[in-house]
Parts: sequence; structure tokens; C-alpha cells
Amino acid sequence: MTKLAERLSQWLANGACLFLILLMLVTFVDVVGRSFDTPLKFAVEVIQLGMGLVVFFGLAITTLRRGHIAVDLLTGIVPRARFFLTRLASLAAVIFISLMAWRLWDRASNFMSDGLVTDILGLPVYPTVFIMALAAGFAALIAVLQLFSRSTAEDAQTPPLDREIS
Repeated sequence: MTKLAERLSQWLANGACLFLILLMLVTFVDVVGRSFDTPLKFAVEVIQLGMGLVVFFGLAITTLRRGHIAVDLLTGIVPRARFFLTRLASLAAVIFISLMAWRLWDRASNFMSDGLVTDILGLPVYPTVFIMALAAGFAALIAVLQLFSRSTAEDAQTPPLDREIS
């Protein structure tokens, strides 16, 4: 994997952490405010938009580190199948993450043309969805790079529990 992909994935993961901290603070202030009958009226909107960013900003580093859920049923029975199953899993990641990016981009375009805004703050929704689509597109690019990389073949020879996660 290229150093640029690693750096951008880490940058996105750091962004996800910052958004998560922001969401935690908004939730905290909202809950404390409810105790005094002064909740944040916009908390739900901010949390909904922010959670989408957290998920899709974390997708790139999860893909890069091959952190998606994997069930190892057949390779114990047929060890030679590991290479083909690893390639199949990489191909599935490319397809599914690309579909998510495409559909997010399409939804953002629709939101932009419809002029969809949040109910209370009146924030346009499309910029957030475009950012989510770009983050998913970057994760799809990482999945494509992994599909054609040598490390996929090397990982196919190493059982998942024996791989070092850094």
C-alpha cells in the first residue's frame, strides 16, 4: 500500500475521532440541559450528520488494515482455498464499498437539487453526504489497490489470527 493512502486513511480516522468527540460533547450538553429543561434543540440533527461522517471516515482505515468482519470456515477444511477466498473477499469489498460511494453521491446530488435542509438549523444536508461519498470512494480505491496487491496473496498464506495488527 502506498504511503499516501496510509496517511490519508490516518487523517480520515483522526477526523472521525474529532467528530466523535464533538458528538460526545453535544450529547453531554444536551443530556445535562434536559435536567434543567434547556436541551439543545439541534442535537439530533448534529448527531445524525456527524455519525455518518464518523462511519465513513473510519471506513478507509478499516479497509486498509483489513479490519472488516471475516468468518474463517472453509480455510480450515480446505487450506488451499485461502488464496481464492481472500481474493473473493477483496473483490466483494471493492463492489460493496463502490456501491455505497455511488449511492451516497447520487443521494447528495438529489439532496442538492431538492434543497434539503435540516429542520431546526436549516443546514443543507448535501455537503455532508458528498463528503461521506468521497470518503467511501477513497475506501473503495484502497480496496481496489488491495485486490491487485501482492500482500493479498501473502495474507492468503497466513492465517488471520497469526497476522500482526499495527
